[in-house]
Amino acid sequence: MSNKEIEQKILNYDLKIYELEDYMDNYFISVMTGMVDALYTLMKHANKNKELIEDIFNEIEFVVNCEDEEKKLKIIVELIKKLNNRIEATYTKKSKNDIIGLKNRLIKILREIETKKREEQQNNIFNIFYKLIYEEKSIENIETLIKSKKNIDCKVIDEVFSNILEDYVNVIEEDEINYYYKLIVIFARSSFNRYLSKNSEKYMKILNSGNKKEHVKLLIDRLNNKKIFQEDLKKKYNVSTNNNLHYDISDCSICEYARHDYRYQNVITIDDEGNKCNDDGLFIEKNIDGTYTLYIHISDVPTLIKKDSYLDLMAYKSAETIYLCDNEITVYPEVISNDLGSMLEGNVRKVITYKFIVTSSFEIDPDSFVIERSLIKVGKSLSYSEVDKRLSKIGNNYTDTMLLALNCISSILKSGNLYKDIYRKTENKTTGEVTNSLLANKSNAAKIVQEMMILTNSYVDKYFVQRGYPYIHRIHNAPSADIDKNIMLILGIDSGTLRNNPKCVKILNAVKERYLNAEYSSTSAKHYGLGLDYYSHSTSPLRRYADALGQYVIYDILFNGNFDDKTIYKWENILKEACPYLNERIKNNALFASEYNYLVAKKKIRKK
Repeated sequence: MSNKEIEQKILNYDLKIYELEDYMDNYFISVMTGMVDALYTLMKHANKNKELIEDIFNEIEFVVNCEDEEKKLKIIVELIKKLNNRIEATYTKKSKNDIIGLKNRLIKILREIETKKREEQQNNIFNIFYKLIYEEKSIENIETLIKSKKNIDCKVIDEVFSNILEDYVNVIEEDEINYYYKLIVIFARSSFNRYLSKNSEKYMKILNSGNKKEHVKLLIDRLNNKKIFQEDLKKKYNVSTNNNLHYDISDCSICEYARHDYRYQNVITIDDEGNKCNDDGLFIEKNIDGTYTLYIHISDVPTLIKKDSYLDLMAYKSAETIYLCDNEITVYPEVISNDLGSMLEGNVRKVITYKFIVTSSFEIDPDSFVIERSLIKVGKSLSYSEVDKRLSKIGNNYTDTMLLALNCISSILKSGNLYKDIYRKTENKTTGEVTNSLLANKSNAAKIVQEMMILTNSYVDKYFVQRGYPYIHRIHNAPSADIDKNIMLILGIDSGTLRNNPKCVKILNAVKERYLNAEYSSTSAKHYGLGLDYYSHSTSPLRRYADALGQYVIYDILFNGNFDDKTIYKWENILKEACPYLNERIKNNALFASEYNYLVAKKKIRKK
């Protein structure tokens, strides 16, 4: 039947309203249109047609209450809005006043439909939260959903957050506790924080209902929007502070070795202006046959700190220097990292030297690599800007000539491997940090440092692998095809747009999780991101414990000549245990730094 036929049957009393339900499935639009059109006519004489009008209203309200299909509800909304418009356009002022109650009833139906649609939408959002939290356990996707804020009702946030807190107080596994804590911090840091703060009393009851856990106090402070003590935050992530540890002669290695004396060299360091932790120095000299000898000197931690001493164990626990927005937490006491171990201008230092022969066309001779223990005197400490300035206008002095040669070598190394550029650019785009790898695209000085360090890290690892000796390797798995596409997308978008576009968050998180996932391993494998078959971290021992650990291996096996099975087996076991710990520790350090920097930005951190 058509809507005109239905309207006529209603007006002629040829069809009972409840009988229209038989036609709903096949003729929904016709039935609803017919009823509403009939209602328009009947309302002109509302008192006379009161009973039939009531039946039509009851039927429409019944359909609204029972119908879940959004498309059909939308049809009802459109029909009622059209009815209202027709009434406004054709009814007299007196007629409108006579049916004011009926008009209000129409408005109420519209509100009920909107409420129903919103509740359905919130149920869907709640189900999405449930899936992400309990099935996928995807921290990144949960954070993306909350940040989007799109159509999320505060009541849903409250329900989800309450469930998380109830789970938090009941779980006992450390991994689960950490997982729920991360979830809670995401909610507390979100734009819903003000709403959550209003319900803090309710949340406190939930937290206090379970067994007391180590971090509940910190969590309560976060939820109450109180300032957090820096030390409490360190405890949460188990971050240790080595800055104030005492260092004395008993911590030094008691063994002394014959060293190559390179104090005649005019060794240079290149770093940020004012930096005190210089753990790498460079020198190059021209040989009689037209080739060059390249020296890369690295701070020698084992001569300063004995393996398994208290300072060594504390450095292992820290894993790395943590760089924060307003300070840094050094892996070794500052007297080591910024003084005794640092290559400060004019000072004599014991170092481990990595030596290469470079051809007259500035290419590395791959068979020339040598590892030595040496003694140097630092000639000049140069900043990036100073090196760039010197390279733009080369003088006749030896330092400028050396910088020119180093720049030629680094340019060839850089151009010979496009993988490195993609990996480093992606790293900078996703983290948003200004690093040497970012500066290397604009600064020759940063390019020199980056390429010299990558060269050394690669050859040290290759040296150990080819001889069958254990070492701490830096490995990286090949990215999947979809991640490759995301990387290309990221590189094509400027950083500002990338960081401020919510649609990019999921892509950024996917790339970070599945591409920027290099890790330490006791088993050698390729570093696909850098396009290298061999790679390690060997050039920053004052900033990363993995680099220092590699130096202890170098001393024990190479310098001490302990090639026996017992020593090899010992280091294999040490590295098998150390690699997973360092990987996990570094992840927690990153979480700590992220939360700390956020709290500082919000002025919610207390130092004392």
